[in-house]
Amino acid sequence: MLTGASPRAVDKQLLKANNLLGTTSRIDAARIVAEHDAGVEALPPAIVLPSDEHVFPLPPPLPTAGAAANMLTWKQAAIWSAIIAILTPIGLTVAGMVMLTLTFLLGLKVR
Repeated sequence: MLTGASPRAVDKQLLKANNLLGTTSRIDAARIVAEHDAGVEALPPAIVLPSDEHVFPLPPPLPTAGAAANMLTWKQAAIWSAIIAILTPIGLTVAGMVMLTLTFLLGLKVR
């Protein structure tokens, strides 16, 4: 089914179908094409633009059972890089402070 096509474009398509199918008239060609198209799923329009890429919610940066391949966009990868770059030193600092606190609480001497 042609939507938004001019009558001349439809007429050209029917003439091509008439020649291709070997029918006696454009009406017969249109009937055969319509019967065939009734059983065929319509395709989306070719001019539909891809949807905007979504940044949030962030998918996990590691492979999962549902998504074994890395499907992160460059924006998502940049956000994960920033998160890891900020949280790694904070985590190491907290771990060091916990170890030092436990050392003092248990009465161990630091050499």
